[in-house]
Amino acid sequence: MLEEFARGLDAPGDARIWAPALEAAPRKRIIEIQEEKLRAMVPYLYEDSPFYRTRFRTAKLKPADIRAQADLPKFPVVTKDAMAADVAAHPPWGTYTPVSDRVWRQRGWMIFSTSGTTATPRSFRYTQIDAKLWATTSARALYAMGVRAGDLALTCTNYNPHVFFWSLHYALNLMNVAIVPGGVPTERRLAMIDLYRPTILVTTPSYALHLAHAMRTAGIDPRASSVRTVICGGESASGIPSTRQRIEDAWDAALHDVYGCTEAVPAGWAFTCREGLAADPVSTHVQEDLQIWELVDPKTMEPVAAGARGLTVVTNLNSEGSPQLRFLIGDFTTFDTSRCACGRTFARAVGGFMGRADDMLNIRGLKLFPSVVEEIVRGIDALGDEFQIVLETEGVLDAFTIVTETRIRVNDGALTTIARHLEAEVIRKCELRPRIRIEPPGTLPRTEFKARRVVDRRVAL
Repeated sequence: MLEEFARGLDAPGDARIWAPALEAAPRKRIIEIQEEKLRAMVPYLYEDSPFYRTRFRTAKLKPADIRAQADLPKFPVVTKDAMAADVAAHPPWGTYTPVSDRVWRQRGWMIFSTSGTTATPRSFRYTQIDAKLWATTSARALYAMGVRAGDLALTCTNYNPHVFFWSLHYALNLMNVAIVPGGVPTERRLAMIDLYRPTILVTTPSYALHLAHAMRTAGIDPRASSVRTVICGGESASGIPSTRQRIEDAWDAALHDVYGCTEAVPAGWAFTCREGLAADPVSTHVQEDLQIWELVDPKTMEPVAAGARGLTVVTNLNSEGSPQLRFLIGDFTTFDTSRCACGRTFARAVGGFMGRADDMLNIRGLKLFPSVVEEIVRGIDALGDEFQIVLETEGVLDAFTIVTETRIRVNDGALTTIARHLEAEVIRKCELRPRIRIEPPGTLPRTEFKARRVVDRRVAL
């Protein structure tokens, strides 16, 4: 069935939309496709995944009980912690995906692993069927961003087992977009931009800013480069206004991003379209013919009302290696199901995906998302792009320190003024009084993949 639905999707359907019969389908048709796939996926998952079979039996359910979207709340939400426990009990793969050792040896494609930023790293075995699906589904996203044959993409990655870069790599291949694989040091990447003149830069938001800074340090203006589109993943980008502005200003290019998770690809990618970037706030499409998306209350795990804010839960319908039933991705957002100005009818996450529940910090009884600190830091022109949140225990209280750096070296008087400004903004927006430590430029570490912004040294009392 998966290959049947993918047939004919290896080339664009029209000048605007890669798969118009799906991406611009009436809402009723999207639901029909979702439920047809759901009725095929659930028995497969039940028969071939001991993890899911156990959860069905514990909930006193059978595959026939989950046939439509309305049936999904019967099944308990699946968490990363539950998967991590399964891996610990059944290393190295766990039993949550239905790929057996025999299938893996016959038609295995590649291993991917979670980053381990919010739970024990978990590995997933994807098959050759998945490889084909990754290309077509990610091509949709790139096409919506304006990527076309004739572009040239520089991918700044060392190609470790994370899904973001590999997914786009195979999509670019399908779209006849040539790739410059930038798995080299930053200095070499600067030369590649000058020598090969890529039109597209694929990277993380943090590294996009670092690369621009490195170019300026070398006497090269990134705004005058050939790059016209920056495509980011791994961290929030377009949904954080100050981060988006910094990247777009640094490169004089449009910033697009993709969103997903290792557990629920190939269709895990949500994406920004050109029209969605022009909206205020920005919006991010989710590929609904490939997945069923829900928003749930963070406390009860029950579905929220239409138009209400909740945590993302996904049922992945489009994978042989990793179909998932009600997996809690856990980002906060609100969905809009009206037709987008681009013509797509897929639901849109309004403002993108802002703040993963796993990332939320409890500091002195108040809740704080690191993305809020990011918005504040990158909204102050005098500060650089990097920051850390350091949490420590002093007596019985939490000590909350923001460590950042200036763009250029400044005198002590200017440093005091900047620190006071940062402190005041954090108090105003977060209702927490931080300690501020501002370092010289270039002090904090840079990274190509997900930056670790939180250093939690608190001691449990």
